[in-house]
Amino acid sequence: MKTKLLITLVSLIFATAVWAVPANVVIRVPAGQPMPAEVASLLAQWRQSGQVANALLLTQGRAENPGSDHKAQFETFAVLEFPSENSAEIWQKESAPALPAGLIVRRADALVHNELSPRDSNHSIFVVNTYTPLVARDRYNEFVQGYIKPLYEAMRATKHLVRYTMYHERGETGQVNALSVLEYRDSVAFAAIGTMKTGIRAKLTASVPTYAAFDKIKDTLRTDGFGTYGSYTELPPPDLSDLPPYKPETIIVGGVRVVGSELKNAVQYLADGFAKFHPDARVVVSHIPSSEGGIAGLYCGISDVAPMGDDAKITDQMPFYNAYGYMPTEISVATGGYEKRGSLFAWAIVVNKDNPLNEISMDQLERAFGSERSGGWELVNNENFLYTAKYARSADTNIRKWGQLGLTGEFADKEIQTFGYIAPGFEISVQRSLFHWSDKWNGNFMEYVETKQVTSDADGAKVDSVRPLEALSKDKFAIGIAALMHVKDYPNLKVLAVSPRGGGAAVAFTPDNVANRTYPLIRDAYFYVNKPPGGKLDPRAREFMRFVLSREGQEIIAKVGYYYPLKAAYLKEQLKKLD
Repeated sequence: MKTKLLITLVSLIFATAVWAVPANVVIRVPAGQPMPAEVASLLAQWRQSGQVANALLLTQGRAENPGSDHKAQFETFAVLEFPSENSAEIWQKESAPALPAGLIVRRADALVHNELSPRDSNHSIFVVNTYTPLVARDRYNEFVQGYIKPLYEAMRATKHLVRYTMYHERGETGQVNALSVLEYRDSVAFAAIGTMKTGIRAKLTASVPTYAAFDKIKDTLRTDGFGTYGSYTELPPPDLSDLPPYKPETIIVGGVRVVGSELKNAVQYLADGFAKFHPDARVVVSHIPSSEGGIAGLYCGISDVAPMGDDAKITDQMPFYNAYGYMPTEISVATGGYEKRGSLFAWAIVVNKDNPLNEISMDQLERAFGSERSGGWELVNNENFLYTAKYARSADTNIRKWGQLGLTGEFADKEIQTFGYIAPGFEISVQRSLFHWSDKWNGNFMEYVETKQVTSDADGAKVDSVRPLEALSKDKFAIGIAALMHVKDYPNLKVLAVSPRGGGAAVAFTPDNVANRTYPLIRDAYFYVNKPPGGKLDPRAREFMRFVLSREGQEIIAKVGYYYPLKAAYLKEQLKKLD
C-alpha cells in the first residue's frame, strides 16, 4: 500500500513539474431550465481553494436577437480554467460528481484568448456565440487563427471589446460546439462596436490575407449559430467564518481619502462596503496617480490610505521618511493571484523540461540569481531602512554551475544562464524576497519586459518577455523567473517546486498553494498608512483598514476575483499593525 501511494505521489509531482497547456471545462444549464442553486457556490469553493485557476459565470441567458426565431442557447454558462490536464482530471474524478444532474459538462480547448485589464465585468455586456465546426479541430484552429483572431484583435484594439475567447469542445467533428465568449466594456461600447464592425471587416479584408481567404470559405468550415446574452454573475464569497466580522469601533463622519492603485476595482468596492457601515462618511477614491503616487499622497497630506499595486520601493518611502522621520506602515490586505494578469501573480521558476532539476530552495535561488554583496537593507523598528552587514554574502557562496545544484553528467560544469523581468514591480519584488533589497544580480542575468513595455521595432522585440521562454524551450542550461500566464504557452518548459527559507519540503506551484500561502514566491497587495511608531493611527484610516481586514472586506476582495483573501493567522498579524 505504501509503495502504491509513493508511486502516485511521485507521478503527481512530475505531472505538476512539467507544465502543460491549461485545460478548460464548459458547463451549461440548458435554456428554459432553472439554474441549480448550488452551482455558484461550488464554483466559488473551487476557485477560492485554488483547485480552479479561474471561473466565469454567466446567468439569465437570453437571445441576442429576440425578434427572430432564435432562442437562447443556455440559461447558465460557466467556464472553469485549470492549470493543467492533470488538475482537470483530478477535478473530474473528485469534485465534478458534486455538480447537480441535468447540466451539460464538456472539456474544451481555448484556441484564442486575450483581454484588457483592468476592467469591471459588473458593467460589461457578455455575448456567447455558438457554432458547429464542419471540419477537424486542426483545420478549424487554422480558421480561428487566420480569421477569428484578427477580427477580435481589431475589435479589442478599439477598447470596446475587453475580453475574447474561442473555445472548441472536445469530441468528434459535427458533435461538438465552438463557443466564442465576448465581453464588451459596457452597453455604450457594445452599441459603438456594432457601428464599427463593417469598417473593421473591410480593413481586414484589404490588409490581412488569411482573413480575406477564410472569409470566402467560412460557411464550409462551420455552421453559424447565434448569440446569447449572459449576465455576469459574481461568485458568492467563500466561507470566511474564521475571519472576524466587522464591528465599528469609531463612527466616521466626513472625508476618508484613498489615493493610489485601484487594485482591479477592489478599492472602490471596499469604499462602497465601508460606507454601508458609516453612512455619514464620505469616502473619496482617486486612482489617477496609481501606485507610483500612492505614498506621495500620504506625505503630501492629501490622503489617509495608500493602496499599492506593487511593493513600495525604498525610494517611494524615503520622501515620507524625510517628511515624518519614520516609514509608512505597510499592511497586507490580500494574497496575490495565481497567474491572472494584473493579479500580483506569484512567480514561476522555469527550466527546460529536459533539465533533471525538479525543485529548488529560496536560498539556492538567492545564490543563483544574486551576487556577492557587502550587506542588505533592514527596516528597523518600522522607523527607517538601514543598511547592515548582517546580510553580506561572499563570492564563494554564489551558485554559477549546475553541479552546485546537484546535477551531474553533461550539466555538472555548465554555466547557469539566468533571466527574468526588470519592470520595477518585478525587480523590487524579487530583490525584496531574495536579496534583502540589494540590487546586485548575477552578472549574466538577462533582462526582459512585457510586450507593452518594449519599443515597437525589431530591437524592442528582442527584449520582449516571451523571447527567453522561446530560447529556454531549446536551452537545457538556463533558468528563469517568469509569469505563468506566459510560461503555459510553452509546453517544453518545466515549473520547479520551491522550498521555503529555513528548510522544509519543496512546494509545487499550484493555485491551492498560492491561495494558502505555502508557495514561497507569492506576492501581497499592500495598503500603506501614516502611523507614528508607538503612536496612534488616525481614526479614519484605522477604521477603514479594520473594515478591509474584516470578514466583510475580505469577502469583497474574494468576489472581485483577482486576489485571494488572507488566511486567518496572517490577517491577525496585519490587524496588530493598526494598534
